[in-house]
Amino acid sequence: MAGLAFLPWEEWLARLVHPLVVVIRRRFHRSARERLLAESQSWPETEGTVHQIVWDISNPREEIMYSYIAKGEYYSGSAWIWFESPNERQPHVGDKIKLHYNQQNPEESVFLNVA
Repeated sequence: MAGLAFLPWEEWLARLVHPLVVVIRRRFHRSARERLLAESQSWPETEGTVHQIVWDISNPREEIMYSYIAKGEYYSGSAWIWFESPNERQPHVGDKIKLHYNQQNPEESVFLNVA
């Protein structure tokens, strides 16, 4: 199968459009995260452990995969972390994190921050 080759105007268009798409995705993520944080405010807080971090090559973000114990059972969750500020502490594999979990459905959790 032959490789795809972009015409110069297609590359120019992609370089113009991609940053706009990233801004739109980031805004949607931010509003969804704010909604989840507000919704989970009354949920119990617990500590989890980061097990894997996957970098998203198309956006300035990483997916943090973690596990935690709620009601004596193990659960796992994930969260997208966007690179907002270079001063912000980014999680690493093995780090302890703080999160809220839903008491009615302990599989549902919201990442808060690095512990």
